[in-house]
Amino acid sequence: MNKTALKNLSLKRLAGIALQSWENEASWEAISELQMLGSPDTLAMAQRFATSKNAHKRALAMYIASQLRRKRYSKQWGAVSDEYAVKETHALLLAGLKDPITNVVTAAISGFGHRPHPLALPALLAFATHPDADIRFKVAFALAAYRDDASVEALLVLATDPDDATRDWATFALGSIHEADTVEIRERLWLNLGDSDDSVSGEALAGLASRKDERVIAVLLERLDGNCMVFELDAAEMMASPLLLERLNALKDAVVRDEDSSSYWHNRLDSAIAACSGSNK
Repeated sequence: MNKTALKNLSLKRLAGIALQSWENEASWEAISELQMLGSPDTLAMAQRFATSKNAHKRALAMYIASQLRRKRYSKQWGAVSDEYAVKETHALLLAGLKDPITNVVTAAISGFGHRPHPLALPALLAFATHPDADIRFKVAFALAAYRDDASVEALLVLATDPDDATRDWATFALGSIHEADTVEIRERLWLNLGDSDDSVSGEALAGLASRKDERVIAVLLERLDGNCMVFELDAAEMMASPLLLERLNALKDAVVRDEDSSSYWHNRLDSAIAACSGSNK
């Protein structure tokens, strides 16, 4: 079912699709539509589902609460949306953290990544060492929205997690979302630069480059080749160092731009060259 068709369905029908196709593409599309239908009726349905004996209904209530918004039209911006029923949805999410079923808890935890609340932080920190990798991943996602020292400390630990996805998101949160710049953060990013997972390594590189860590230049001189990812190109742009210009120009000359090549990759290369040559100033 396409998104246009979903827009014409009732709340009951959308909830039915979300529950019957649980966690597949159709389910997520129905949940996304429900999240944009902020109204007393949608809130009442989420509140009712939150106390259901059916764990999937309780999890659905958490997903709705996490991003419930009301659409409106703005003369300046056109179609926009605003958070709806923040106080009420926070109450649902806080209750969801105490649910006995893991899927409900993970949905509630992820909700605080979209709609943070200080009362949730102690529970999120406690879940950071949970044996379930999905819970730890959701905690890493949620803690990106918190700026407390305690959340940074937890992310430093999660950035060493055995689960690749958790380690990746924690590294991204420390490197690119959090603005704190401490010795501990830089050293964790430096260590994760050597991670076996390319995404973790790339996020660490981006985090160091955003902090203008000069050690990144030597790393980029090694990595800037035909196989490099956008991470390296973005890091080169952030460093904006003339020391990288020769390597970047050589890369541009060596890589043929054809129909199968990534135009985005080449655009990022052009931006990196412009930054390192000083033409962005």
